[in-house]
Amino acid sequence: MGFGNQLYLWAWAHARRHEKVPHRVLIVERSRYWLPHFPAVRPYLVEAADVSFWDSRDHFYAFKEQQSGDPRGFTDESRAAFVRDWVLTSPALQGAERGPLADDDVMTLNLRRGDFYDNPWHRPEYAFDVEAYVRLVVPRAIEQDGPVKRIHVVSDDPAWCRSHLGWLTAYADEVTEPREGAEPIDHLRDVVSSRRLVIANGTFSLWGAAISRVLFDAPQATVWAPAFFQRRYGPGRCVEYDQNWSFVDELPGGWQPAWVVDGLDRDPARDGSS
Repeated sequence: MGFGNQLYLWAWAHARRHEKVPHRVLIVERSRYWLPHFPAVRPYLVEAADVSFWDSRDHFYAFKEQQSGDPRGFTDESRAAFVRDWVLTSPALQGAERGPLADDDVMTLNLRRGDFYDNPWHRPEYAFDVEAYVRLVVPRAIEQDGPVKRIHVVSDDPAWCRSHLGWLTAYADEVTEPREGAEPIDHLRDVVSSRRLVIANGTFSLWGAAISRVLFDAPQATVWAPAFFQRRYGPGRCVEYDQNWSFVDELPGGWQPAWVVDGLDRDPARDGSS
């Protein structure tokens, strides 16, 4: 479980923090990097070695609605409180609302790739034609929300973005990416500190957008997302998304053309123009 998935569990612990029986989230190896950045969360986490034989265990992901009363695993109110209390208190996020990405003429793209594309187990479930999506969403976002001078691209696969998204220069004077050597917390700060966001289908992106809306106190502000989240949900907007975002509802060639599911880098039928 990556950071985005961990945030669901942390939000669960926050919502139950005042209950008489303590509720704790198990620390897993992929969450360790983030712990120093979110000191408010640490008292509500537990090491596996400290879990007693007598402690009750539950699998939050299997019972999100039962646990929270909402199929997302939180209500709007409980999520916002969690973000304010435990996330935005992070030293790494202080002053984020005053950063250069907060300007109205800057658009940030947060594009999750990673094992959605290079893992044959995850690819049929999560991979989609990201380039076709970005080609549609960027001009739509500009038409709806106004022109931009800068497009900032945050991704776990910057080489792919450079190779496939060079045409973004047609929409902005400047196309940037995080500095060389930037860490995951830097990527999170970039996303959180952006008023205008285009996201793909990763939970890191979903939470980044949600945190940003609380930071700017603008739940209706401009977030664009693909209607596709994962194959098992079928067509349409899944419950993971905030339904007041703006959406690309379909792609001309479908969300998951055969070449994407087969693991190819490009559509063999395309002429390769940039």
